Amino acid sequence: MYTIGAALCLSLFWFLRKKAHWSIAAFFAVAGGALFAFSFLGGWATSLILWVLDFVLGLFPEPIPAASALAAIAVFFLVMVAIDVWNDRRLDQHGQWAAICLPVVILAAGGAVGGVGGSVVTSLAGAGTNIFGPLLGW
Repeated sequence: MYTIGAALCLSLFWFLRKKAHWSIAAFFAVAGGALFAFSFLGGWATSLILWVLDFVLGLFPEPIPAASALAAIAVFFLVMVAIDVWNDRRLDQHGQWAAICLPVVILAAGGAVGGVGGSVVTSLAGAGTNIFGPLLGW
């Protein structure tokens, strides 16, 4: 269910990104990212992100928790989206990818950041399924 919703939202985003107002396209990007984060592909992406971060952060002599690094990456993605929209009132190249990948990074963070961010992503995914579920017969 989440995979189909993610495909629908991301295809609507891809179609509307140049034709509609940036806020409509941004909604479909974030909703598609949230639905993707709850799909089985998002679970694989979360596991891959955590595995790579644990490996890379394990190379440092002082242990760095992966949750802290993911929280910093999530803040970076938020700032990147905000600056992209601020510059030209559109969600362009890098801002689009950051908006889509942000829910996966937030869910991978875990801990306090992941708890708060996870509830936000859960609410977004629930809104996406409530919006598109009746249209698709869920």
